Amino acid sequence: MATQIWRRRRGRVEETTTSRPAVSDARTRRWNTTRVRRFQRHDGLSAFVWLVAWTITLVLLFGIALTWGGANPGNGVVHAVLRAGTWLATPFDDVFRNSDARKQLSENWLFAAGVYLVAGRVLAWLLRW
Repeated sequence: MATQIWRRRRGRVEETTTSRPAVSDARTRRWNTTRVRRFQRHDGLSAFVWLVAWTITLVLLFGIALTWGGANPGNGVVHAVLRAGTWLATPFDDVFRNSDARKQLSENWLFAAGVYLVAGRVLAWLLRW
């Protein structure tokens, strides 16, 4: 005996017939809830962590660009960005050694930016669950 199943697709209700019994509503609801939760947007705290990670990364990248561009370190903005970048990259000071100071700064700061970005992404992902 065929049973009737009502399906809702894109605003239309369709009637289909099948010979199999319908899946229980509780199981379908549980799967849909899990699926929605898995693909939901960031909540406030995880979005903030992700924003902080991107801000740190951009400060480090901007400091590298200022160093390679030959910006005047006496300028207030340049000085502030380089001090912030130096403080943020302190744990990664001598990861890479190079005879050229600009290359060494770039390598270490790029590594630090990557670590901060990956750590921020993982932490934001963990906070969503």
